[in-house]
Amino acid sequence: MADDKPAPIRPIAHLNGEKPSAPDWFTAAVTTPSEEASVNVSGADIRYSAWGEKGRPGLLFIHGGRAHRNWWRPFAPFFAKQYRVAAFDISGMGDSGWRDQYSLDLTTNELFAVIEAAGLEAAGRPLVVGHSFGGWITLAAVERGGERLGGAVIVDSPISKPDPDEGYTIVRKKTDEPIAVRPSRIYSTIEEPISRFRFLPNQPCDQHYLVDFIARQGLKQVTGETGAGWTWKFDPGHGANFDIHFERDLFLAARCPLAFIYGEQSFFVGGDGFKALKQQTDGRAPIIEMPGVHHHLMMEEPIAFISTLQTLLKCWPVRVGV
Repeated sequence: MADDKPAPIRPIAHLNGEKPSAPDWFTAAVTTPSEEASVNVSGADIRYSAWGEKGRPGLLFIHGGRAHRNWWRPFAPFFAKQYRVAAFDISGMGDSGWRDQYSLDLTTNELFAVIEAAGLEAAGRPLVVGHSFGGWITLAAVERGGERLGGAVIVDSPISKPDPDEGYTIVRKKTDEPIAVRPSRIYSTIEEPISRFRFLPNQPCDQHYLVDFIARQGLKQVTGETGAGWTWKFDPGHGANFDIHFERDLFLAARCPLAFIYGEQSFFVGGDGFKALKQQTDGRAPIIEMPGVHHHLMMEEPIAFISTLQTLLKCWPVRVGV
């Protein structure tokens, strides 16, 4: 039987690990100085970066699964004139500490700890923007402590159709027993993993400088049994026993304003879950579909994403009175 599964798309394989040229806006953004710090949450050091003056309204960015805070480094400086901006590495990813066991509650604790440590509450309730897995964490924060947030923007997070009895169950634990985890591969050169980098879900991306940047920032040098080499920063055991569940009234009675940005060609648009989301948020929350892009929409159309988010934040959440 033929295998209909599409071949993995490796956007920068043809570069063989060489850095591509980049536009001036990108170079200026990623070289903008940031404050680098960490906060300990239940035994794990959570690394974060911050831009903009303290005392401004707060804005927190949260990355997706197996990603890291530097996915937001090309974008955060564009918001730092109006906001005190921060982005953090979820535990088990990026430069943050690893855990023996991960949970939605612990990750939500990390979110609020970074808000406090980075000084995002000085001018009132901060805004949170979460992509993919980070959107689930954002929704968990809304469910648990939405009264502390000024608003939450969910960027292309998979949303299931709610069960009338169980609510939104996004990810369910497979077992309570320990799961054997295959350690990450160690590559002898940095060029090999960069060439092999691909997005999940599978998708193209012509902005090669962005792909190269996030791939390089996601690698670390290690020493293994076969000598020194390079491997991905994320803990391969993260998510093995992760459980993500939201109450069924989350979108009908959110504890802070919600907004959604999706890619028109995203794998997560058009199904029953997305239709249910649109029905339940109709008249309550804006849903923006960026044309011509997939799940990792900020990497395909970075300037359009920046403009879209800037425009959204200028007119939303709706403020009544002085």
